Amino acid sequence: MRLRTKLGHNMNNDKPLKLKIPAQTLEQFDHFQLHRDAALEWAQQLPVANTPAVARQLLSALIDLNHCKLSPELRYEILQALSGSLQVTLTNLSKRFLHQPLVMPQEPRQLAELTDDLYTQLTTAYSIVAVQIVSDPDSVHENNPARLLCASLQAGLLSAGRNILLAFQLYRPVDLGGWLTLHQLYSLAERQGLATLAVTGEDGAQVTITDTYLPTLILGCAKPNQLRQSDMVAVHTALAEWSNMLEIGEQGAVDGLFLVDLDSDQPPLYSALYGNQEGGRCRQINTETLVIQLKHLRERDDARGKPGLKLKSGVFLPSNMLSHLIDCLGSMSMRNFGRVPSEAPLLLSAGLSAAHYHTAGEKDFELLLHGQDYVPPAEARLGNNPFLHDGKTGQDPWRKANPEKDFVREEAANEAEAELSHRVELDEQSLRAINEDTTAEPAGRNYPVHRLYTINASPGGYCLRWSGDTPDSVRAGTVAAIKEEPGDAWSIAVIRWVSQLQNSDTLLGLELLSPQALAYGALIHSKKGQVSEPQRVLLLPEIKLVGQPHTLITPRSGFRERQKITLLRLGETFYIQLTRQIAATAGYAQFDFRYIKHPDEVMAEDKSGPLDASYDSLWSNI
Repeated sequence: MRLRTKLGHNMNNDKPLKLKIPAQTLEQFDHFQLHRDAALEWAQQLPVANTPAVARQLLSALIDLNHCKLSPELRYEILQALSGSLQVTLTNLSKRFLHQPLVMPQEPRQLAELTDDLYTQLTTAYSIVAVQIVSDPDSVHENNPARLLCASLQAGLLSAGRNILLAFQLYRPVDLGGWLTLHQLYSLAERQGLATLAVTGEDGAQVTITDTYLPTLILGCAKPNQLRQSDMVAVHTALAEWSNMLEIGEQGAVDGLFLVDLDSDQPPLYSALYGNQEGGRCRQINTETLVIQLKHLRERDDARGKPGLKLKSGVFLPSNMLSHLIDCLGSMSMRNFGRVPSEAPLLLSAGLSAAHYHTAGEKDFELLLHGQDYVPPAEARLGNNPFLHDGKTGQDPWRKANPEKDFVREEAANEAEAELSHRVELDEQSLRAINEDTTAEPAGRNYPVHRLYTINASPGGYCLRWSGDTPDSVRAGTVAAIKEEPGDAWSIAVIRWVSQLQNSDTLLGLELLSPQALAYGALIHSKKGQVSEPQRVLLLPEIKLVGQPHTLITPRSGFRERQKITLLRLGETFYIQLTRQIAATAGYAQFDFRYIKHPDEVMAEDKSGPLDASYDSLWSNI
């Protein structure tokens, strides 16, 4: 295949590419001799135990390499020789700064910046190879120029896409030029007629440049600031496996929900928002086939009762991500309410347990269920003292010496000896410390209330600014209890999105779920008649004025449709059945439900059944 030798030439558009590459003016390269074997030997001798040091040496070598004048073949061979060390280093670096608080300490933050620099320089390196080949195909002697160009574009797109994924995971804006570089690499492949040619990917499978470009593009359409870090990786991996169900093309050839401008530094937007301003560099993206497949997968997931999907790569995609993708990629969503600027204070406590505690009137879970006279069992008051625990077996480990007979201390020879053996003199302070329950946690110790300030507000929610460090509980998809004034009742909201600003402040988008909630404990009844331990749930009452039915907020796992549940707290017991799951995030699930009769009422109405019928059979008769 012959390449078009005029860089940026296209029969529809003669605009030049906007790839930014440095001038190759460096005269001396000090890291290793500029050939493949020397680069491989140098990489193998790096101190693998010190990941940050390896990363800095690789970054320095890439920066200098990008300023050296080399043939595209030699540059590509050197990059391939370094690729193994680069991938291991990038993986190890990410483990040290992901799943950290949103406002990271200095060391993880520096490692994240180092990772970003590595991806940027690696993308630049492969971009240089691509531009050199297009500018001068005759400079390639030992390879097919089109094949080498395709491979370099593929590698550059992978690196640029992973850097955008990294920005999403850190809830930060994509670096200036990040989207533009991704678009321009694809545009170069499209102009050269290489976008749909299959090449060998990292896992050995045959993929096209379009297959590599689209997953990152669609992830940008899937509201990544509403996802957890691990969910972003799972979604990106799933989109890569499903890329053959996505289409991209010029208007008329493809009619899609989203549109991307290849000359912009922006992610895709809804096609309807462009109006008649679409230009020759705009491409529409059709997600309809993928959405149909996602709906089929969700139906199959619901039918088997085992939530979640294991991808071909082994990555697990939570079931709530299927619903999230269907909502994001299936139809255009717009704000229901206008937002107005606001600087009012707002009290917030994040997490389902925290929301439960505050809506229960600042009562611990056991007190809510059993009342103020409740005394925890002895095993619940052991605290962290390892000498008071029996271990995994629940027995004294010394009993294993003779399991058939417990050890019994011989009686003392006389009363005086017994008294001496067992009397321990303690001062009054020690006696008080032993007698009082010092292991009980102070009320609300784990459920702090934070005073924040709103940036804007609407009837449906708030945008908040969080200055300083954020607790681990502040994550996208987390339930929160909020109120504007100390004397107000607690409302229930969900942290819908998170965005990290450059000045270390964090923006939170809250969606109001209900102006009030009732805290309960929930017992799950299994088909075998077993009953689970009580779990925290929140009942959101019906609001007839706006047609909002009552719903139940539950933990993310353990609850599913058609389960029968007992709701209880001191003096109250209700029997319900979960009917339809209407929302789910990594932090909670929300269900419609219906009230059902008490088993005693069923027994009173049905005299024909045996009086000793199992508890489960009563539930099945309801």
